[in-house]
Amino acid sequence: MKTILLIILILCLFSSTLFSQIRDWDQLYLMIDRPVADMKFSSIPGISEYGLLFALPGMEGGLAYFTNQDSLNIFSIASNLGAVSIVPDNINNRIFCAFGCGSNSDGLYEFDVATQEFELIGWYFFPHFVKKLSSGYYFGDIDGLLHSSIGDEWSEIEFFNSKDVTDVEENGDGTLFVAADYDIYLENDGTFNSFYVGLIINDIYVRNYPNNDEVYLACGDGGYVNFVYRVEYENGEITGLTSINVFYYPNRIYEYEGYLVIGCKEIGELYLVEPEENGQVQLIGAGLGINDVYCFEFYPIYTHNFMVGTDIGVFLATNLTSASNNELTKINAALLNNFPNPFNPSTTISFNLTTENTEKNTELVIYNIKGQKVKTLECGESLSTKADGVSYSIIWNGKDENNKPVSSGIYFYQLRVDGEYKISRKCILLK
Repeated sequence: MKTILLIILILCLFSSTLFSQIRDWDQLYLMIDRPVADMKFSSIPGISEYGLLFALPGMEGGLAYFTNQDSLNIFSIASNLGAVSIVPDNINNRIFCAFGCGSNSDGLYEFDVATQEFELIGWYFFPHFVKKLSSGYYFGDIDGLLHSSIGDEWSEIEFFNSKDVTDVEENGDGTLFVAADYDIYLENDGTFNSFYVGLIINDIYVRNYPNNDEVYLACGDGGYVNFVYRVEYENGEITGLTSINVFYYPNRIYEYEGYLVIGCKEIGELYLVEPEENGQVQLIGAGLGINDVYCFEFYPIYTHNFMVGTDIGVFLATNLTSASNNELTKINAALLNNFPNPFNPSTTISFNLTTENTEKNTELVIYNIKGQKVKTLECGESLSTKADGVSYSIIWNGKDENNKPVSSGIYFYQLRVDGEYKISRKCILLK
């Protein structure tokens, strides 16, 4: 009986919310043809479409949900005040909402589903997120981090006062990770230990069980030296970052059949990535027409799927790995490192190229932390030839294209073969 009901439900769903053609990508909820900044499921009565909640940013935006299959309701404080993040409190039939993006009414609000009314918890400028973890509710903005154990009393975590807190997550054993400014923080016995990342952290992602000790970061605000990292940590300390790969403006991370899913802003690309150092990458979102990826969620009907909230609505992905016989494209076609690192005044950058790439135009491009090009280095003659490729070595003297010394700080060097980037690394100039 349950199987029959499920089949009927799927058929109804296909006829009302999906494009008629079933393929690897389908657009859901066609009436939501606008940005979707956040999506969450709830069990609060009165919310249709599996209890799915939407945060719609911008003009005429707000908290949105279906009261029936064809009726989308949008609730807001004002017509110019959209929602950027939401989280339900299913026990008390309420929804916490982060509203605004630079107005005097920005803040954290509580929405009563029964009365459909908002109550202000506090005004907070430029909110980033509100979310629920096992240790309670959290709210972050450009000036700090709030916590509430059950959603009734909210208090500041004073350590993060005046810090731009962009995300917070917990790993499988309950260890708290906080992204603020250019650092990732790990809580250890009530204190926070930091590690300097050097880029804005847009998203912290913890993999599903049994890999929920793995913590990943989507870092950067545009440019081809933005990264996805895995956080390495032990004994309450962050020991380093492992580069998964380089992307343009990675904004959100998810997981699909053992791969990481990377969603980017400005170019709207979606990738499947192996969760390992210099992991292989496959483009999966080509042709969708999206510019920005804002959020991910699962969809309750299908077992192997996820939803994507974008600048033009919600898309459903299914069968992405089985639908294509193409192997993942390996971006890391070379071994790349520099020594010394940190350095002053110069460092030697070494790398290997596979034999088939030696006839192609090869160069190293130096970028600063803002993604601005500092210098292009020609690779010159090879040092030696080995069975698995050709070795190169080139010196960067810490100067820009105008032969002027650059200032101390973090720089990225990127290997390009025939104009296509292959791999990037980070180096530090200390004077």
